[in-house]
Amino acid sequence: MNKKEYTLQALLAALERITQGSPKRVSKNRKLSVRAVEEEANLGNGSCYYYPEIIDAVKEAKKVIAVNNESFFINDTANSKDRIRSETRIKEKYKKENSELKTLVAQMASEHHQLNDLLRTSLVKTSVLEKENKILEDKLEELKNQLAIKKRQSIVII
Repeated sequence: MNKKEYTLQALLAALERITQGSPKRVSKNRKLSVRAVEEEANLGNGSCYYYPEIIDAVKEAKKVIAVNNESFFINDTANSKDRIRSETRIKEKYKKENSELKTLVAQMASEHHQLNDLLRTSLVKTSVLEKENKILEDKLEELKNQLAIKKRQSIVII
């Protein structure tokens, strides 16, 4: 067996392993291509192009895979439509929830501003009343002093 026949056998074996789903050197999920067959056969880039029968075999294998996957695509389309409907329903649910939460946040912000305004006005009133209280306490002290002075003056010495 010469080198050309050995290479052809290696390429055919690599193509067979890939189509059966048990490759040794490439990923199982990798798309079938001439380059994938070359890598599976552990040959250099472009080696397959010296063997037109390998190129034709790869094209035929791709057609077979495409026919087998056609029914998968039909089921996948139905599943996709169901998934899209489900995602749309969930999206609408979250949009509604988001809207409700935004309304709640706006309401809470309004209440916060009202309470903050009440707090500020109460603090102003408190400070005014404290000043007034201080003035009245000073006045009371002054009046007590005046009363004491008047009492002392009204005392008659015997």
